[in-house]
Amino acid sequence: MKNSAPTFAYLQSLSVQLGQALQDHNLTIALAESCTGGMISSVLTDIAGSSSYVVGGIVSYSNFAKIHVLGVQPDTLESYGAVSPETATEMAWGARRLLQTDLALAVTGIAGPGGGMPEKPVGLVYLHLTAANVDWGEMHVWPYDRLGNKRASVAASLHLALRYVQEHFISTQSHPHAETQSSAHAPVLVEAIWRGNSWRPQAVWIEGVRHQVLGVGRNERVGDASWLMMVEFNDGGRAELLVDAPAGVWRLRHYWPARHYA
Repeated sequence: MKNSAPTFAYLQSLSVQLGQALQDHNLTIALAESCTGGMISSVLTDIAGSSSYVVGGIVSYSNFAKIHVLGVQPDTLESYGAVSPETATEMAWGARRLLQTDLALAVTGIAGPGGGMPEKPVGLVYLHLTAANVDWGEMHVWPYDRLGNKRASVAASLHLALRYVQEHFISTQSHPHAETQSSAHAPVLVEAIWRGNSWRPQAVWIEGVRHQVLGVGRNERVGDASWLMMVEFNDGGRAELLVDAPAGVWRLRHYWPARHYA
């Protein structure tokens, strides 16, 4: 069964499906990875435009990182171990709390070839998805080699997130944090400078409120004279902007207000 694990092409097809579902419902995701070593984050961000829904990920490979970055309780690790549903749950909670996303995925397991025990064999993996209205956990025992076990864990994680989005449909009309979007992509006031052959936005005015730009994600040229970019604000909100150079204006394509969780 060494060669029958999910292929990278299959993982990318799942990533496209999940990314489209997250975009359609204006949802953001965070990752907390142990045995997959960042592979879920990598597969998700292989897709162009993923900056609109992937906020970030933490590779908490060691117990130190699980405790000091994600906030996993030392007692949890001592009582249940790093590979346990309890630890996976607290990893997911920590990622969602830290990155303030709609949902978070966590995975912890034993990829192999060593490290297994009778009660926790090689290939054992625990997944956990957390969101405002759910906490879902899964356990798998994969029969592949180290890389195959990692790929299988990624596939299962993407399937879990996709199932959540499909079963908990949230329309933009009823979602309390629905994006502000104009079908005409209304002009918007942007404070920006031209440097190094590209625009560097400093602030964006939306509905009379000035939003300081903290960072710029995607920044790509569209056609001969226009640019498309994602910006993040210092309050946690994000926006997709279009520099409509032929018309001489900036346009607001999408705006995601900041989300704050207790």
